Amino acid sequence: MNTNEIIIFIGIMVLSAGTYLIRYTGFYLAHQISFQEKHKQLMSDAACVLLFTLAVFNTLFEQDQFSGMSKLIGVLVAIGIAWKNGSLVFVILSAVGTTAILRFLGIK
Repeated sequence: MNTNEIIIFIGIMVLSAGTYLIRYTGFYLAHQISFQEKHKQLMSDAACVLLFTLAVFNTLFEQDQFSGMSKLIGVLVAIGIAWKNGSLVFVILSAVGTTAILRFLGIK
């Protein structure tokens, strides 16, 4: 192994250890600490904002460039169907199908 591979391996090990540590402390502290209802709601809202931000960035960007209109339109179609309470399978297939058709037609 060269130096870069060792550094990457160490980074992966540190991230995995940190992930398990966070999961363990959450499980352990759930019985030790009680939060007020407004703080529970605040943490829930913060998690939703974080997931929404991640979804927006994954929709709009691939690496450091704009991902294209076909992907954006596919996601918007999926959002519309999900808003109307479509099934998860139908939402996913409609997003994939819309994006594939638009890319086949030449819309990047």
